[in-house]
Amino acid sequence: MSPRAGTTHASNTRCVGEPSFEDAVDEFITRLTCPRRLREPRVADHLAKLDPAAVSTPHGRVAAWRVGAGPAVLLVHGFEDDNSLWSPLIDELVEHGRALVAFDLPAHGASEGTRCLTWEVVDAIDAVADALGPIDAVVAHSFACGGVLAALAEGFTVDRAVFVASPALMTVRGGGDRWDRHGARLGTPDEVVQAARAKYNASIGAGRAAFDAQATANSTSAELLVLHSTDDERMPFAPAEAAVRSLPRVQFVVLHGLNHRRTARDPDVVHRIAEFVSPSSGEE
Repeated sequence: MSPRAGTTHASNTRCVGEPSFEDAVDEFITRLTCPRRLREPRVADHLAKLDPAAVSTPHGRVAAWRVGAGPAVLLVHGFEDDNSLWSPLIDELVEHGRALVAFDLPAHGASEGTRCLTWEVVDAIDAVADALGPIDAVVAHSFACGGVLAALAEGFTVDRAVFVASPALMTVRGGGDRWDRHGARLGTPDEVVQAARAKYNASIGAGRAAFDAQATANSTSAELLVLHSTDDERMPFAPAEAAVRSLPRVQFVVLHGLNHRRTARDPDVVHRIAEFVSPSSGEE
């Protein structure tokens, strides 16, 4: 029977073109995990003269470079960045006579892949360390800090680790802060965010979904150096400071006047990092 004019007709039918809840969940996962690539991959100045190794990972081959012999510093860039972030630090490490390994994360730069979140970072770290190690120190920027902590939780071992502009230590469990933060930025309904997180966690397995960044940072045997600017426009300073202050074996350097990416390239920061990961030329 057709409804009479002027009456309200309830319907569960979606409008043509309106995404379903499942579509919204998948779209949010894609936006969170699939980085936008630059049209042309960038290469750090010192690496431009070298041919990259193609290291196989579960997510495709990643481009990686090694400079020097012996135990090396592994450099891990952040989301929608690439190895060129580390150009000033690479130059400084070379001056210190320190071996280093840099690479482009999956789905970044010259590397293959379409998705990159914490566990893609972990798999890439493990593969690059196996192929181009030994590795005795690691430096990470931004979201890659969480990947380094997760790698440490799964058996990756270094003597010293540096976290620059890190959101990882604010994470309570399973990367939730990242999901919530991006949901708020995009105006995504909370029920979509929570469903997307659950679907992603189901895809990585219960063990990885239960990863606790703070517990790993508390228990690691590595000496930690954490650097964060009070003016970081992407990772707020106050919660980062609160998380770091409780950690053992940590040096916390408070910076001022630096934005999120420039923190990793500032000359004073670069010098401080190089000294920390090169104890034979600095402090023991």
